[in-house]
Amino acid sequence: MRGAIVIPAYNEFFRMSQLFPRYLELTKQYEIILVDDGSIDRTHRIGEILGWHVVKLPRNMGKGFAVRAGVLKALNLKPTPDFVGFTDADLSVSPEQWSRLIEKLNEYEVVVASRSMPDSTVQRSMFRNLISKIYSKIVQEILQLGIRDTQCGLKFFRTDAAKILFSDPLVAKRYVFDVEILLRAKLLELKIAEVGVNWVAQNGSKVTLFTPLEMLVALLKIVNAYNGSKPL
Repeated sequence: MRGAIVIPAYNEFFRMSQLFPRYLELTKQYEIILVDDGSIDRTHRIGEILGWHVVKLPRNMGKGFAVRAGVLKALNLKPTPDFVGFTDADLSVSPEQWSRLIEKLNEYEVVVASRSMPDSTVQRSMFRNLISKIYSKIVQEILQLGIRDTQCGLKFFRTDAAKILFSDPLVAKRYVFDVEILLRAKLLELKIAEVGVNWVAQNGSKVTLFTPLEMLVALLKIVNAYNGSKPL
């Protein structure tokens, strides 16, 4: 299958420059769309040098907004890709693992990487591990999505599913947009697979002490927006 991968990035020039050899390998396998989310450094230059499709936002709009912009760009490529995915710029889930998820698109419309499956392995700080577990529990109790890990930054979609899921603007333009996309998928009764991965936290994370509060506020906005919703 021919695929397109969206990489949202904000002030990631230094970290991305260190991953140049790995990005070169990705360029051989996928169409890459780099979405520079209003960076004040030269993040967009990484994509230009590698010959990627580059979407440069005029100001910082948030990860959810950036991912949607990238997906819409991917869906307009010619020829149209068979699937669209997105990954964090730091490649916390190594590209060598991606094929296991992509293969699942033969059976499922949405495939999400997970740090919470029995075969998952995770290397990150105790603080981030605790926050992730608490947040996952809250999401499950409120929305009952049936997904153990909604926040892992690697997800794949069949093209027809991506067209539906990303067609309308997101309520969550920054944090927890993943939850909103998965909620839309559930409302549409799309088939979702969750696949365990090996995930390694990288230096330079933008998660702060205030992030959990921002995520909770965003989650409540999603709940309010979709309260009583039927399939789109």
